[in-house]
Amino acid sequence: MPASSDDEGPGSFRTAGIREVFWPSAPPRDAEDIVPADQRRAAQTSLDSLEVKLSVGALLLAAVAGIAIPAYIASEHKVTQRAKHAVTVAPDAWLLGALIVVLAVLGFVAVWRRKRTMVTFDLVFIGFAFTLFIGLVGFLYIFLGGWLFLRAWRVGKYGTTSGKVIARQTAERRAARSGRGKEASGSKSGSKALSAPAERKPPTASKRYTPKSPPRKKIPKPAK
Repeated sequence: MPASSDDEGPGSFRTAGIREVFWPSAPPRDAEDIVPADQRRAAQTSLDSLEVKLSVGALLLAAVAGIAIPAYIASEHKVTQRAKHAVTVAPDAWLLGALIVVLAVLGFVAVWRRKRTMVTFDLVFIGFAFTLFIGLVGFLYIFLGGWLFLRAWRVGKYGTTSGKVIARQTAERRAARSGRGKEASGSKSGSKALSAPAERKPPTASKRYTPKSPPRKKIPKPAK
């Protein structure tokens, strides 16, 4: 009787399901495929495999940093000097770190449900929180949220996120628009030529006879 493999069972299927939720495999798809118009709304609100992987990696980093950075601040910088007064910074650091961790958990829920809008705003809020710790890291999270929003806009307008396909579509639309403009201008000029009145001729001389006026009589000078 053949031995059953260990990777078959409910546990393996559960693990595979979790892996597909948070680290999905990219489906075979041509980069130049255009999403049909009736499916663009669903593609805008959801996340593809690349966006899921980047979001999960950013959220994992945020969760770890939300614990590690406050712990470092609490151990190395317990107080700070503000206007001749020593102020403890550990409670503020732990509060901000807890906020980042909560936002990361909410981000994982949004990724699990494939809610692009929730993930985008969650990453932006994490970025604003990180600007108080490490400014550059915070701006990177804000940039990632803006990148997700830009891809949604591209899918809604062009049906793809490929820059080459978008450039080709833009060039085709511009050429078609200029062609329609030339046709419209040609038809307008032709209609003007047809509707223009005939050129007016100068008026001819009147044939009516007009008698000449008699010569003026000379008045004689008075005699001396």
